[in-house]
Amino acid sequence: MVYTGPRRVKTFVSGLDEQIESGVPVGTVNIVSGTPGSMKSSFAYNLLYHNAHKIGLRGLYISMEQDVESIKAQMNRLGMAEKTNKLIVEDYESLEKKLATSEFQKIKFEHDWISRIRMYLESFDRDAVDLLVIDSLDALYALTDVENPRKELFHFFKTLRETETTCFLISEMTQNSDKFSKFGVEEFLCDGIIHLDFKRTGTILARLERYIGIIKLRNTNFSTQYFPLQHVEGRFKILTGEDLEL
Repeated sequence: MVYTGPRRVKTFVSGLDEQIESGVPVGTVNIVSGTPGSMKSSFAYNLLYHNAHKIGLRGLYISMEQDVESIKAQMNRLGMAEKTNKLIVEDYESLEKKLATSEFQKIKFEHDWISRIRMYLESFDRDAVDLLVIDSLDALYALTDVENPRKELFHFFKTLRETETTCFLISEMTQNSDKFSKFGVEEFLCDGIIHLDFKRTGTILARLERYIGIIKLRNTNFSTQYFPLQHVEGRFKILTGEDLEL
């Protein structure tokens, strides 16, 4: 039988793509959610990095929190050294300078950062970017007076879909919360929710164990299990039941 489902983007987490029909559907808007320290940014950057190097997809990573050099240094330590021009990293400062140029005349006087990002993305050619990460939604909200979350985020997510890029929006969770986003409406608007979590094990020599679970992924049959997530020798991988039995 010929596969007629949506085209997909690999996560490049060993073992995970097999749990989600080989990857995330192309052109979808997905939330990557978790508490601080759960490796959300590293997971998202890993996806862009390996798709750029191995598949040739063009990625744009927009960080509203860390500067470009800090991000690159962090990812270099995780085995993702910069080697290609197909992955562009922008931070708040570099984006601010870019939006102040005459090319973005309509944007330069806009102070609402959700609107600024929308207008910036609308300026792209359709084939300019294949994959987009925004890190993070919470930082973006801190720069925006969100008076009507449902309305404003509806238009924001609509713009993201119209770019036809596959988007990953990082969202901060608080400990012991069951909300994957600040306002909650994001969880209905998005196509997928990827949850990264960790717990402390042991008593005397305690250590952290990280987990990853797929909460939502439209047009995809996916496992509802949470899998142990490891980063070993520059690669992310999950442990399945078979691995744990060995």
